[in-house]
Amino acid sequence: MSYRIGFIGAGKMVNHIVKGLLKSPEMKDDIIVTGRNQQKLDKFNEGKGIEVSTDYSLLSECDIIVNGVSSDQTLHVFNKVRAYTREDAIHISIAAGVSIDEMETILPQHKIVRNMPNIAVSVQEGVMVMAANAHISDEDKETLDEIFNRIAAVAWVEEPLMKYAPSLTGSSPTYTFLMIEAMADKAVSAGFPRQQAYMLAAQAVVGAGKLVLETESHPAVLKDQITTSGGSTIQGVMELENNGFRKSVIQAMEAINNANKK
Repeated sequence: MSYRIGFIGAGKMVNHIVKGLLKSPEMKDDIIVTGRNQQKLDKFNEGKGIEVSTDYSLLSECDIIVNGVSSDQTLHVFNKVRAYTREDAIHISIAAGVSIDEMETILPQHKIVRNMPNIAVSVQEGVMVMAANAHISDEDKETLDEIFNRIAAVAWVEEPLMKYAPSLTGSSPTYTFLMIEAMADKAVSAGFPRQQAYMLAAQAVVGAGKLVLETESHPAVLKDQITTSGGSTIQGVMELENNGFRKSVIQAMEAINNANKK
């Protein structure tokens, strides 16, 4: 079954989501992106060939509406477009820190979902953590799973956990990019070509993640399969521990959690 998806806003995360969805060619005719600025929409649409418009009334055709504006504009935009949306449409916000209760003040008796995606949705390897209000049925969740599993691993949680989703999934690719960059810089200093160093470091990270997912082994078990008594790998692990690697990751996550109030 085909579902019409309307996006509000043409920002970075909407771009990543749409790029990922368009890797499934059948999605092209099911997407419309709306916004205030036609020039920005046209720029967004380069290389995509989807429908873009400044006419919010076109959202009345949509089964699913994704509000992609910033947190400080989310409620204002929902209020602005609610006259153009169907009562049975699913309204999704991808803004951190805007609660379901707040959205329900604008959209009472409507189906509402909070969604925390990450940047990897653009290559269909993302994560989406979602929480729903009481009007979202199991069938609605199955519909969203069907659509978004094309681009992400989807996890449904209770809303209080949404505060912590950015540090675990939304922002966490940034930590990994820093590690890949550091690994590549050291490899370049040893003589590896820059692009080859990036490729090798990135693939090492991809492979490690895939091992955790496919084997369902505890990360410590996998770590112990690489380290040997007196070997070089354990020396590197000890250096990371001496420099507070785990503590730094945990503290970075806590800083993000503290910045997200809801």
